[in-house]
Amino acid sequence: MTIFPMNKNLSDYDMIERDFPVHVSINEVRHHFPAHRHDFLECSLVIEGEGYETINGVKHPMSRGTFNLLLPYQIHEIVTTSPTPLRLYNCMFAMELLTASSKIGSAHLQTMLVENRLPYVQIDKEELASFEGLFGSILAEYEARDPFRKDLLPLKLHELLIRFERKRLAIRESRRAEEEQSGRKGVVWPVIEYIHYNYREDLSLTGLSETFRTHPTRLSVEIKKHAGINFMHLLHNIRLRHACSLLVATDMSILDIALEVGFSSYKVFARVFREKQGMTPSEYRQVHYASY
Repeated sequence: MTIFPMNKNLSDYDMIERDFPVHVSINEVRHHFPAHRHDFLECSLVIEGEGYETINGVKHPMSRGTFNLLLPYQIHEIVTTSPTPLRLYNCMFAMELLTASSKIGSAHLQTMLVENRLPYVQIDKEELASFEGLFGSILAEYEARDPFRKDLLPLKLHELLIRFERKRLAIRESRRAEEEQSGRKGVVWPVIEYIHYNYREDLSLTGLSETFRTHPTRLSVEIKKHAGINFMHLLHNIRLRHACSLLVATDMSILDIALEVGFSSYKVFARVFREKQGMTPSEYRQVHYASY
């Protein structure tokens, strides 16, 4: 089993200029890109192939038109399911590349780069050509080494990310409208989404009720009604799904995995894991090691 380095820094890549922290390329994933995390941001646009990506334990499909934005230290891996490789535009960049390039950029960046936002959108056919064209122009600008390249490329990247954020906001508004139309005006779906993207934090029903300004009892009932399980079981399921991925895909210690996925106590992690999986974390790793 080949273990991919769990932590990567932008400075690890020799081809990245120290005073211009960005790298743009077209990448291929033929079978599997193992779980890893890094200290920089990364956006990508699939141009060929199919597969799926798992980000912090949450899986989503990938096909032509899937646009991702990964935040620093989010653990992610990609698996190709099509006969042909996944091909995608890819841009790795440091936050300072954007914040230094435009004073007006900070406002939308603060709302864009938050942990509990949907990390991907599927670009529809009508807009895909323009997204591919913009990403292609960023790649061309990166490779050309023309005068003022360091001024123009961040502006193009700003445009790409703003257009992504517009799509993401449109999806959020559409979901909100659907909930109102179907009579689901409660806060339960935003809460469940929040849990999925913040499960590593010290979450509690009381804390969530304060964040979403909803009585704890009502919130508990709504979560059970829509998720089919209570809050604690939902949180444990999400954490364990991520833990299982890390047990198989990395060489992290079991204690580190327990802490990584949000358990403050190894004893609680081991007990919950055995209850849900019917075996210990060590046994799970041994059983699935060979088949990974």
